[in-house]
This record gives sequence, structure tokens and C-alpha cells, in this order.
Amino acid sequence: MKRYTPSYHTLNKTMNGKILKAIDRVRDDYSDNHSKMLTMRMDVHLPEGTDQSRIMAFNHRFIESQKNKGYDPAYVMVREVSDEDKTHYHMALFLNGQKIQSPYYVFKDAERILFNVAGPGGVINQCNIGHRNGIMVKRDDPDPRNLQESQRQASYLAKTDQKENVKGKTFFTSRIKKNI
Repeated sequence: MKRYTPSYHTLNKTMNGKILKAIDRVRDDYSDNHSKMLTMRMDVHLPEGTDQSRIMAFNHRFIESQKNKGYDPAYVMVREVSDEDKTHYHMALFLNGQKIQSPYYVFKDAERILFNVAGPGGVINQCNIGHRNGIMVKRDDPDPRNLQESQRQASYLAKTDQKENVKGKTFFTSRIKKNI
């Protein structure tokens, strides 16, 4: 796809270039394999006092659930620590737009899985205040606005604020499978 290179890639010094490149790679590879993709973002907050290793259990079960529905998910997930020293995660998710049109049930599925993995008190934030979430991007669409909005939305993961206190790996991505 690689039709739009927004200025934040080169001009915004408050963005992590490695994360931006990972988002671009995942999205571009995904769009090479799918003529339509539903792009969305969510934040995952584990319940207070929960072992942070539970995020990997959540991620594994959530991605498997989306695979089982035929949505062929790809993702980028980043870890952040807030000023209050609370760890949370941001996820950009890419789903097969031929199979799914709305993020509603994806969020419901994420909430159910988070509860099953970590118990009560966890939160899935749908990141839709003031902006659209669940943006359909068509590979051959001559109008770049949906792609641009999708890129703007996903770029939030690359902000450097709240990543200074993160120890260990900052972000995770899905593996991309190439069409043969």
C-alpha cells in the first residue's frame, strides 16, 4: 500500500521511530494480503495488582479468538507506565475487512477475555472519544482519508511520553505471513 507517508514520521520528535516503522510494516504487509482491512485501536488496563505477565495470556487468547472467527488479525502492542506508575498497553489491530465491518464485537470479545484471564477490574478502552475507531481501509481506494486517519490513530502508540519508565521490551508485533 505505502501510498501515504505522514509528516509525523519525519517531523515529530516526540514519536518513537522504531514503533512507527513497526506499525507501517505490519499495516503495509497486511494490506498486501487483504484488499480491505478494518483498523482499530484499544487500550488494555489490567486490574490493579495483577501480574503483568497476564497481558501475554490476554494477547494470546484474544488473537486466537480473532483467528478462529476468520478475521486474520495482525497487531502492534506497546507497553507504557503512567505518571501514577500504572502499566497499561496500547494495541493497533488490523482485521480482514472482507469478514468484519464493525469493531463492536471485537471490543466485547476483548472485555470477556480480559475478565477471564485477569479477573474483575480490568478495562478495555475503545479509544473512540473524539475520533472514529474501526476504520475501513481499502487497498485501491483513491481517497487517502481513511488510510490517513488509520495512520494517525495508530501513531498514538509511538508517542515517547510514558515509555521512559518501561523496563525490558517496549513493543510487540504479530508475525506477518506473505502471500505466495
